[in-house]
Amino acid sequence: MTDAPDVLNPLALILPKMTTAVRRSLAAEIGTLVYDTDLGKICFSKSATVATASWELVTSVQDA
Repeated sequence: MTDAPDVLNPLALILPKMTTAVRRSLAAEIGTLVYDTDLGKICFSKSATVATASWELVTSVQDA
């Protein structure tokens, strides 16, 4: 039996993908992670309200 290419990898974290408009309309729980396809960034919910300010973008930092 061979693995189909669409079989989930149990060692990977697969985030839901959505646009900024859809993400902003969610009533997400605190800590919800999503990938914003418009921004190309991972976002997490800081509060359980429907509001733009309740989401934080995950950014990377380069060592100097």
